[in-house]
Amino acid sequence: MVNKVVDQKKALYIVIALLVIIVAVFAFLNRENGDLQEDQILIKSGDTVLGVLTVADLQKLPAAQKKMVVQSTSGMTKHEFTGALLLDALNSIDPGLSQNYTRIITRGIDSYTSGVEMSEVLRPNNVFIVYADYGKPLKTKTGGEGAMQIIIYQDEFGQRFTNFLTSLELQ
Repeated sequence: MVNKVVDQKKALYIVIALLVIIVAVFAFLNRENGDLQEDQILIKSGDTVLGVLTVADLQKLPAAQKKMVVQSTSGMTKHEFTGALLLDALNSIDPGLSQNYTRIITRGIDSYTSGVEMSEVLRPNNVFIVYADYGKPLKTKTGGEGAMQIIIYQDEFGQRFTNFLTSLELQ
C-alpha cells in the first residue's frame, strides 16, 4: 500500500514537471509578440525592422472606401471600410519593397497569422490596411480605438483578413 502511494506521488510530480515544460515551451514560442502593439504595424524582413506604421500614417495616404459583404461561419456581415492600399503603405516606407519581396506574412496581436502574395498586393484595388468601418475607428482587442486590419477585396470569405494587425513580415 505504501508503495502505491509513493508511485502515485512520483507520477503526479512527473505530470507537473511535464506541464511546466509545456508551458515554458509555448511561452518561448510566443515571445516574439512582446514588442508588438495594437496601435502600430511593425514592417520587417527577418530580424530587420524596415518601418513602423500608425493610423495617423495611413490617414496621410490616399483614402479608400470599400463596401463589402463578408461571408463567415457567423453569417454575412456588411462593412464600409476606410483605409489605404497596402501597396501605398509599403511605398511610403520604401518604394522598392514591392519589387524586393514576393510574400507578406500578416500577424495580429491575437497571434492570428495569414499570408498575402505580393502579386495580390500589386493588383489594383485589392489589398488594403483599413482603420475604420462606417466611419468609426476599428476597436482594438482590448476595446480601445486604433486597430488596423488587412482586407483583401477579392477574398469574399475574409479567411485571410487579419484583425488587430501588428506586424507585416516581408519574405
